[in-house]
Amino acid sequence: MSVLGVVVRTRPEHVEAVAAQLVALPGVDLTHNPGDGRLVVVMEDTAEASAAAQLGAVALWPQVLGTSLVYEYSGPDAPAPEAHHQPAQGWRTRLTDLDPALP
Repeated sequence: MSVLGVVVRTRPEHVEAVAAQLVALPGVDLTHNPGDGRLVVVMEDTAEASAAAQLGAVALWPQVLGTSLVYEYSGPDAPAPEAHHQPAQGWRTRLTDLDPALP
């Protein structure tokens, strides 16, 4: 399961139309609309579409100027790639390993 926190930006004259389109989408909750063209949205995976797919579709709407992903949660039923299972210190190296000329 994925949950995304997103800011959707539109022109102030389009904010009501975009807000109405957003709340019509499954798994999308409009949490804040200050009326200035910014819309704060929470998107969740549904049986119909993933949250990421919803975000991608919204970003392509003609009235949308841009989207910003500000939060992402992926639960245990959305497994992380294998790289996330390595030890926390496993990726680190010393600077001298990178450049032997360093002291």
